[in-house]
Amino acid sequence: MRDIIGQRLKELRTEANMTQEKIAKALNISREAYSLYETNKRQMNYDTICAAARLYNVSTDYLLGNSSFKKSFNLSTDEITLLNFYRNSDKRGQKAIIEVAKIMDPK
Repeated sequence: MRDIIGQRLKELRTEANMTQEKIAKALNISREAYSLYETNKRQMNYDTICAAARLYNVSTDYLLGNSSFKKSFNLSTDEITLLNFYRNSDKRGQKAIIEVAKIMDPK
């Protein structure tokens, strides 16, 4: 799990088109420390994880590798189950799930 943090930090920094120096300054840490986080040679503390998540506008769960969603969602258990069914289905199954949802749409 720890390896994913560095990967996600680098991915997010690259997407933001920012240097390690600029990110480190925003997080109030040294560039060297940030580099160690990106290369998984040092663990981030709680405060730095929260600050990085706020800076990149992602959830801490995403940053820690506990979620594939960048943003937090308030989903019910049924919604999560349905999403997992969809994601674990092949293209044919996904199409069937969409078709059933369209039939059930109360509009």
